[in-house]
Amino acid sequence: MSAPWQPAADTRGLLLVGGAPATVAAWVRRGLVACHVQPLGRWTAVVPAEPRSRAQPPYDDAVSVLAARPVPHRMRPTIGLFASAGRAVLTVQPRGWRGGQRWLVWEPGRGVIGAPGLVPARPADLVRATGSGRGIGAVLGDPAGDADRLVARVMEVLGLPGADVLRTGGTGPVVTPSPKAVSRFDARATEDARHRAELEEG
Repeated sequence: MSAPWQPAADTRGLLLVGGAPATVAAWVRRGLVACHVQPLGRWTAVVPAEPRSRAQPPYDDAVSVLAARPVPHRMRPTIGLFASAGRAVLTVQPRGWRGGQRWLVWEPGRGVIGAPGLVPARPADLVRATGSGRGIGAVLGDPAGDADRLVARVMEVLGLPGADVLRTGGTGPVVTPSPKAVSRFDARATEDARHRAELEEG
């Protein structure tokens, strides 16, 4: 797992997952972030319950780790909606075996901006993932307003639930990661870091 986006302290956001709450809760337990898991119609909302993940740095920011975590194909599509440091960050993992993580970053006064190192999401990706979204291109192309307004408009146009969850945080039960999953991840991350250091020295 990589966490290419480092959010600010005032980050707000949620992940909408196309899986049943019990399935999503089991997925959260295999991860690194304690989350509220809350059913919202055909979606399940996943909201970080703590500012820090259970992993060691640099994978200790709960929001960036959750946003970057791959979702199994049987639980897709997945839409992430975040507001951080004045920017809106949207993620989408489409249906299918080849549906990797895609990112869209929007900035006030500029609209959609590039995100080096991240696979860009297109408006069509959001439409396919949600089954609606006429006019989403115009919404994303409008540089006026702020990140909170942009995320709210995106949710409205795409017909996504959870605007209240985004404003106030989750109210569903908190699901915590299993210590075994966290230990396994930390050990793998430590080994990867050691390997990279050896390559750089060589």
